[in-house]
Amino acid sequence: MYTVVLDENTIGDYAAYIGEDTADDIGRTFFRGLILLEEGRNGPLGWMIWELRNLEAKQHVESYIHWFEAEDQDEADVLFLRYNEMIAEDGVETSHVSIPATKESAKTRQILAEQGFDMLLMEGDDVAVGLSEILNMPVFKKSPGQSDFVHSLEDMPLRNFRKIITKLEMLGQKGTCEDLGYLPKSYFEKNVSCYYEDDSGIQGVLLFHKSPSGSLCLKVMRAVTGDHKETTRILMQLLFYAVGYMEENYPDNTRIIVDRHNDSAFLLAEKLFPRGFGKPVYGGIRMEKQE
Repeated sequence: MYTVVLDENTIGDYAAYIGEDTADDIGRTFFRGLILLEEGRNGPLGWMIWELRNLEAKQHVESYIHWFEAEDQDEADVLFLRYNEMIAEDGVETSHVSIPATKESAKTRQILAEQGFDMLLMEGDDVAVGLSEILNMPVFKKSPGQSDFVHSLEDMPLRNFRKIITKLEMLGQKGTCEDLGYLPKSYFEKNVSCYYEDDSGIQGVLLFHKSPSGSLCLKVMRAVTGDHKETTRILMQLLFYAVGYMEENYPDNTRIIVDRHNDSAFLLAEKLFPRGFGKPVYGGIRMEKQE
């Protein structure tokens, strides 16, 4: 068995095996991936994809393993041997892992425990709801109509997009995107995503990414005004615009995904969305050896 690093040049060969949504993040600045292969066998044996956080700061660097697949401990050993080498090069101090808590994942949980992760049952970060559930909520049935200050992302000039993204980064408000400053405007869905602009300039943005499977993933939800009431008003105007566009252009079964990511700006979305609890997951943490 041997591993191949997943990147923009190799992911096309394996996306059909691991799933388009799984492969979607490969090529982003702080994402890494490995595929496990065997001579004479069609298709991969396993894979893992992780995200690095705090890499630019070079302090308290963490790895978050978002996807992991291995049938047995031998396969996991080969994957983690290469993983350990790669995270050592990046100076990772702590590794985190999260897998869905299902009957089928019990074996994977044990495999990860034998790799040194302290696995616990917990609530996942992702909150996923159907568009129909959102449309049935009283707050969106009483929408005040579209604000003249809210526009689709498509209408934002590229220079203004770079300017507001730079401002968010300076404020440390990256939403769920550690690599926000590296993402092109085209990464975000251009019509559901929107921004609020008045005479003082752009005051807020609501950015969604559309996954290959069609889910709309909320990535950035920010207002840059310092007033709390004004922030809430702007964010609500952005949400009304986005939900209104979804209602007219997306099927009712479209999934809306909010990754809470310990981000206080998402508390408003979490309160608004029905069934505001993440699905059960097995989560684990492992301290890494430092040279």
